[in-house]
Amino acid sequence: MPALTVYRLTFPGGLHIGTRGVTLEESGVDIPSDTLFAALVDACRRLSDPAAFVEPFLQDAPFLLSSAFPFVGEVRFFPMPTPLQRFFADQTLKERRKEIQKIRYVSEALWRRILDGERLDEWLFPSDKRAGPTTGVALQGGTFWLTGDECQKLPPRFQVNERTGRPISPRALREHKVYAEARVPRVTVDRISSASTIFHAGRVTFAPECGLWFGVEWRAPQATAGQATFEQLFRQLLTLLGGDGLGGERTAGYGAFGFEEDGPLTLPDAHPGGLALLLSRYHPRPDELPTALSGDGTAYTLDYVAGWLRSWDGAAQRRKRLWLVSEGSVIRTVGAPPWGDVTDVRPDYDATSGGLPHPVWRYGLALAAGLKEV
Repeated sequence: MPALTVYRLTFPGGLHIGTRGVTLEESGVDIPSDTLFAALVDACRRLSDPAAFVEPFLQDAPFLLSSAFPFVGEVRFFPMPTPLQRFFADQTLKERRKEIQKIRYVSEALWRRILDGERLDEWLFPSDKRAGPTTGVALQGGTFWLTGDECQKLPPRFQVNERTGRPISPRALREHKVYAEARVPRVTVDRISSASTIFHAGRVTFAPECGLWFGVEWRAPQATAGQATFEQLFRQLLTLLGGDGLGGERTAGYGAFGFEEDGPLTLPDAHPGGLALLLSRYHPRPDELPTALSGDGTAYTLDYVAGWLRSWDGAAQRRKRLWLVSEGSVIRTVGAPPWGDVTDVRPDYDATSGGLPHPVWRYGLALAAGLKEV
């Protein structure tokens, strides 16, 4: 039964995570595992040889990363699973499908019930027309879903009205925001003509005592990467990234964070040949297909990952495109862990010059929890 070391990140200046195309106006909320790994490799380039950090992941990974998901006070949230039919009765889906499809994150208490194969109909928060103080509770218009008991773990501003001093009813929490999205005006100045051009960049800001968390499953923490162990190096890299920032628009102060370790998170084992619920993105190896994504119980969505790479040894270039299985998908494991691989996505050129002198690695190893067969 693996135990994850949990890190909580808080972003005082906001966050910009690119979502699609070349536009800056949109920003994601969570941080995918492949983005986290790329940031660690980039930070490692400033401390030592990044090859010593990456090469063990091509054989037997010293640790596995989850994606970063929101937390609210003491409540950790997880991605909403993909197969809705598995966790809701047909009648519930018929009546409230739009509300259920709007849910992006479920609390840890609900997520544990999901892993046990339970139906969640009785825990669903009430609609606008019904009152149900003993049922589930919604935050941010139904984007977050938690149980009534977990409301006691929310920050004080989610429990008591700051103006009146009265307790906030669970039903009223539906309008409380965990994060806010905005488009911030920015200006770029032409270096030759000094002409200014306005553009907008998306920014996500979190409410007080809210932020993102991610987990690390240590498989060989005392293995060495250069002069330090992976556990020591990981903390050094996280400290360095806290000042540099994660995501885009870092020159404007976005992405800088403080971090702290939280209590461990224990996951049920994902046994070989069994079903597993993903907490990270996943790039199956050829020998894992088609079994990993086919058969009874599996359900998945795909993320199309492209964009630009930044290199210390050359100009920014477009990296190869890659399909990754999304967090919240249900896969069938093949063989022993770790599942998936780390893929070189550096661009290929016909010309003899212009290429990068080093690989560009995209992380696709699966961190998953065992899901009970039903």
